[in-house]
Amino acid sequence: MDHLGVLQHKIVSLRAEIAEIHEQNEQYRRQKGSRTMDQVAHGQRHERLQNIQKELGRLAALGRSVVSVNQRREENRSRLELIKQSKAS
Repeated sequence: MDHLGVLQHKIVSLRAEIAEIHEQNEQYRRQKGSRTMDQVAHGQRHERLQNIQKELGRLAALGRSVVSVNQRREENRSRLELIKQSKAS
């Protein structure tokens, strides 16, 4: 399974959501005399941005661990190849 690809796809989708929220917030700021419903929606978007920020932090940590695991696998493969080569000699 391509774990890094999955992480990258998730990050792309979160970036798209952030862009959409920013656009909605810009529209909110341009309005004069915002209604209560608009203010509530603005607050919900702010909360969502905070949740996205937390999720990105978790994804970054997960990405680092996936990269670390992949590096370990590659290091182990290299060592095994060296051992095989030395036994063949």
